[in-house]
Amino acid sequence: MTPALRRILVVRRDNIGDLVCTTPLIDALRAALPDAHIAALVNSYNAEVLARNPALDAVHMYTKLKHRTPGSSALAPLLARVGLVRRLRRERFDLAILARSGFDRHGLNFVRLLGIPRVIGFVPAAGAIPRGITDPLPVPDNARLHEVEAVWKLLDPLGIDATPGPLRVFPEPSQVAAWRGKVMRSGSPRDGTGATVVVAVHVSAREATRQLSAEKWIAFLHGLRAALPAATVALFWSPGAENDPRHPGDDAKAQRILDACGDLGVIPCPTKALDDLMAGLACCNTFVGADGGAMHAAVACRLPTVGLFENSPFKLAHWYPWQVRHELVASPTFAIGDIEPQSLVAATLRLLNGLRPS
Repeated sequence: MTPALRRILVVRRDNIGDLVCTTPLIDALRAALPDAHIAALVNSYNAEVLARNPALDAVHMYTKLKHRTPGSSALAPLLARVGLVRRLRRERFDLAILARSGFDRHGLNFVRLLGIPRVIGFVPAAGAIPRGITDPLPVPDNARLHEVEAVWKLLDPLGIDATPGPLRVFPEPSQVAAWRGKVMRSGSPRDGTGATVVVAVHVSAREATRQLSAEKWIAFLHGLRAALPAATVALFWSPGAENDPRHPGDDAKAQRILDACGDLGVIPCPTKALDDLMAGLACCNTFVGADGGAMHAAVACRLPTVGLFENSPFKLAHWYPWQVRHELVASPTFAIGDIEPQSLVAATLRLLNGLRPS
């Protein structure tokens, strides 16, 4: 390690799945620079992705104004941000990596305040190189690369020659133990090998185009049970009211599903926090759900995954489940809601049958 690379700040300030897909880069930095101080700058919405990550020495976070408590003043998070800038300036980082697969204007604006002498980041194809980026890179061909592979190119200026590894998260052990007890107490059936089969089904999604209706989830669960009686389903959702402006929830939707599947032994698994979701997923064998943060968290827990996608070649190429067995179910339209339950059952059976010994 050169003297100029003793303190590194990785900046990833967007969504949960984006940050999960940055964990291979963080692992590579640690492997190449074992004695460096490596920290991450994230936001309060995605920070739990990096909790207990052994490749990091510190995780710094701030609250975006849109994530503040409803009805609260914007002053408190703004003052906290000023305090964070002051603390990070005292850290005297040698290098910042704008770990996004495109030009990160907002991340760069933050980094400029920190006085970091070297900054690696992607830059727009046209115009002058933005002030503050010392190691500019062209935006990669994201339509042909996974997000992991695109972000990985930010390591080129450091001469790190390696292959990206798996996504990784580190659920809190006591939470995992509590979830495992809940799953076992719920009477999980076993397949012919004596192994417990628990399918995590996640029914929440922030974007309207990534939502499947309660009626279709109900049809899927009944179809799965008819085809695979040995499986137990753990139904995950984000709790709360659907009209919550800050974090819309799916309590009503989940209750409709549970009421209609009362004879299937479905385990209700509302998760208020990302830490809780990751711990619950770690106790399951397989994941079924829409492309998004929960899906990538499941992949980081090494779950074989059935991913529901809009009819988007870009998303199918850029956001598929990384380095795990998977099945992709694409809608005929740009709305996951148009996926038919029988195609979802078929994909889940293909995945599960491929996992079981012959």
